[in-house]
Amino acid sequence: MIAHGVFDSEALNLMHAALDQAWAALPPDQRTDEARERIARAVVSLAMQWERDPADLGLTERAKISLGVD
Repeated sequence: MIAHGVFDSEALNLMHAALDQAWAALPPDQRTDEARERIARAVVSLAMQWERDPADLGLTERAKISLGVD
């Protein structure tokens, strides 16, 4: 990612993949437009927080390994 909340193509691809995975994990009856928007907002919010301070996300060690971060 680069400064000022502008995400590079790699970050956007990761964010899109996170949205798709979260969406697929929902039961079909919970897949609403509102749910998709809420997930998307959460992904963007986390990405913006990550941009400020990756260590501040409080990720578990398993999540860090899964995401490939220290």
